[in-house]
Amino acid sequence: MRRGRKGGWLALFIAIGLAYALLAHWLTTAQGSAALGGLGPYVPWFYYLQHVAMFVALAAWFGTSLRSGHEALVTRFARLAEGTLSPAALAYTRAVTLAWSVFSAAIVAASTLLFFLAPLALWSLFANLLTLPLVGAMFVAEYLVRVRVCPELGHGGLLRSVARSVRAYWDSGARPTPGPR
Repeated sequence: MRRGRKGGWLALFIAIGLAYALLAHWLTTAQGSAALGGLGPYVPWFYYLQHVAMFVALAAWFGTSLRSGHEALVTRFARLAEGTLSPAALAYTRAVTLAWSVFSAAIVAASTLLFFLAPLALWSLFANLLTLPLVGAMFVAEYLVRVRVCPELGHGGLLRSVARSVRAYWDSGARPTPGPR
């Protein structure tokens, strides 16, 4: 990460998330709870923090790319997939970046309100069963808006768009270089 390699922060984020998930899983076992002196009642906090941290990170990732002088995250992905973008496409992709940032922040707010004000079962239903369909609905809504508002951008579906973006990223020479052995 110090050398500016792309993907270093993402790898760190994934590693921290996995370590946190393993800790939460370990705490839910009788052995883990007993080993830590009965922290069992605090296990819901670990799950809450895990859920919220992921969406705080997403809101920050999208949101910080909207700062003055930076290229919006969705604009960057669209440029990788499409090449040159028109002014309308630039405006649209910037708006979509803002929408994803606001959506992620709304998930954080809803999760926090439910965790503190509703029964734990209702929060768990939201965090474990409803969040992923909401993310899927956001993708569908964005696609439907894109077809109407910015038809010049590709409409080959989510998987095709991801595949094109990944291919363009690798073709741009952004491959990580092997470190010293």
